[in-house]
Amino acid sequence: MILFKRVGESFRHIEDREWLLLFLETLGVLVGILLAFELQEWARSRSDAARHRQLMERLFEESEMDVAVLRDVRDVLNGLLPGEKRFAVALAKGHCPPAHEWRAVETIGMLPALTAPDSVYQELMGAGGLSSVERQDVRRALSVFHGNLEWSQQQVAYFRQVKEDPVPNRDPRVTITFDPAKDDPEVAVFDRRALCADPGFRNSFAAALRQHVVFTGYHQGSVENAISMCVRLGGYVGRDCIPSFGGPLKESDADYARKEASQMRKDLARH
Repeated sequence: MILFKRVGESFRHIEDREWLLLFLETLGVLVGILLAFELQEWARSRSDAARHRQLMERLFEESEMDVAVLRDVRDVLNGLLPGEKRFAVALAKGHCPPAHEWRAVETIGMLPALTAPDSVYQELMGAGGLSSVERQDVRRALSVFHGNLEWSQQQVAYFRQVKEDPVPNRDPRVTITFDPAKDDPEVAVFDRRALCADPGFRNSFAAALRQHVVFTGYHQGSVENAISMCVRLGGYVGRDCIPSFGGPLKESDADYARKEASQMRKDLARH
């Protein structure tokens, strides 16, 4: 009680000017604390924004790699289809294709995996997901590419599971040898006359060709989705979509990218 009494007496002896100074000092301390908190929050937000920007830059570069990888495989497949189609047409007309066109029998079963780099995308999904990306069109492009890629991969896996070669290796009408002196050391020699006279071979090749055309379509769709994603991410970070290897986009791919860029500008103008 004596302590409280002495404290009370001390307060009564404080003049109004001293109260004002005490108030100002207290206010200054509070303002300093609040300012320190604000500066800390500003620094943290700025650091988070810098990390997110860096992540988006890396994601864009990954999309350029996606375009390059998928385009490369698609171009290989597209290069095979014309020869395979000529072979099938010749068989359908009752002609036996010349020896140099029988390479189509070997390529018709080529069903490469549909894969693309996605480590940075997975990092984004673990760090905050698509919601951390400000622009809706970019979020949609990312979602469409990775969602459709996963679906197409499942279709490709099914195609590879049910694949039937028109001429299996155990078929006596094909002789396979190994020649290490050649670029492609596995050499297949077909009994053209016997195979051309076999309706079952003609039907098997036609069915395999249809499968190859559909299969290649999955790769084409993935390339277009990758270009769309790359263009949108490029617009987000202020860079042009240029595949990591194989050169810039050309012909139909370049046309598709221009259309996507035009649509992106329209989408941004509406918002």
